[in-house]
Amino acid sequence: MELKRVVVTGLGAVTPLGNTPEETWQNMLAGKSGAAPITSFDTTQFKTQFACEVKGLNINDYIDRKEARKLDRYTQLAMISAIQGVKDAAIDLETADKNRIGVIYGVGIGGIKTFEDEVSYYATHPENGPKFNPFFIPKMIADIAAGQISIHFGFHGPNYTTTSACASSSNALAAAFNGVLVLGHQSDALCKECFFWGMTFSAIKQTVLAIIIFWIFGNTGNGLFKNFFNRLYRLSPSLNV
Repeated sequence: MELKRVVVTGLGAVTPLGNTPEETWQNMLAGKSGAAPITSFDTTQFKTQFACEVKGLNINDYIDRKEARKLDRYTQLAMISAIQGVKDAAIDLETADKNRIGVIYGVGIGGIKTFEDEVSYYATHPENGPKFNPFFIPKMIADIAAGQISIHFGFHGPNYTTTSACASSSNALAAAFNGVLVLGHQSDALCKECFFWGMTFSAIKQTVLAIIIFWIFGNTGNGLFKNFFNRLYRLSPSLNV
C-alpha cells in the first residue's frame, strides 16, 4: 500500500520564547519578544549586547548531570526538544520497531561553544602545549545531536544531519518527509517514522547569535507563523494551545 500522507504526531521546542511548544506558542500569541540582554557572557566590550537566548531552562530536568557534561550546549537543547517530541507523539518505545525509526537533525554549525572553549584554552595556555579535552571532537561535530538522540532512544534507522545555513531545518523536514513518504510503503523500508528538529545557533563571545532550536522564517503579520502552528496543532491533538 502506497503512503499518501505524512503527519506530524509530536512536537518539541526549546526557544527564546519558551522551553516547551505550549509556552512558545502562548508567548508568540501574546506578542512577547525573545530578545533580551545577553547573560551567558560579559558583553562589556561588545557593541551588541542583546540576543535571543533560551531562558530559565534546567537541563537536569531532562538529562542526567553527568551525561550533560559530555554534551555541548546545542546538543543538550536538541536532546530536550527530542525528548519532548517523542513524549508528545506517545510512541510506545517497548513495541516500536526501532530499526525503522530515524533521526534527521538540521543544524547551522554544531558545537561552537565547545570549539571556543577548547581553542581559547589552547591560545591562553601555550606553555601547556596542545592539550585538548578528549570530548572535544565528539562534542563539537554537527552530527552529534542526531547521534545522541538515537543513542538515547535506541533508534537504529537513518541518522544524519543536514547543514545548509538557515535552510538546515527546512532540509531536515523535507528529508524526514521523503524518508517516510517514499520509503515508508516498502516492506523493507529504511524509515517508517522519521523525526526532525530545527537548527541551533549558540550565543557565545565569538558569534553573538541567538540560541534557537525551532526556527521558521516568517512574519506574524502575514499569518505564516499562525498557519504553520495551526497545521501542527491539528496534527498533534496532545498539544494544548
